[in-house]
Amino acid sequence: MDRFIEKFIRYLEIEKNASGYTILNYKLDLYNFKNFLKEIPIENIDYLTLRKYLAFLKESNLTNRTISRKLSCLRSFYKFLFREGLIKNNPVMSLSSPKQDKMLPLFLTEDEVVRLIEAPSTDNISGLRDRAIFETLYSTGMRVSELVSLNIDRIDFIGGTLK
Repeated sequence: MDRFIEKFIRYLEIEKNASGYTILNYKLDLYNFKNFLKEIPIENIDYLTLRKYLAFLKESNLTNRTISRKLSCLRSFYKFLFREGLIKNNPVMSLSSPKQDKMLPLFLTEDEVVRLIEAPSTDNISGLRDRAIFETLYSTGMRVSELVSLNIDRIDFIGGTLK
């Protein structure tokens, strides 16, 4: 297996011109995979062996993002081995990536919003502009890109609305 890993790493360096960070992480991932396999020859690795490896990673309390990255490394590795004719079938093709955790958005407290809106100095024109920007963004919920593209003819000053 060492021979296959080194061949793949050379391929990443020379043909793919991968970053040093990518090469280091792929090398670590592949040697960790090799240690998990112990003495199983690469030709004997099948779908069930790979599922056991994914279960091992999950039991190691790795995040789904990390497991997906390791699986991506294996996909690239096996795709390379198959394309080079070093293996007859690619068992990684039938594996699906773990579902990614949804991160909840962070939000400001009411006090933080007040401090943010009141942060610009109102002693000069740019401070007044910045405060108006903050208040508009906060009160409307519009995106910054929407505010930037807002034209004066889209403002109804009498009705107090924006289009």
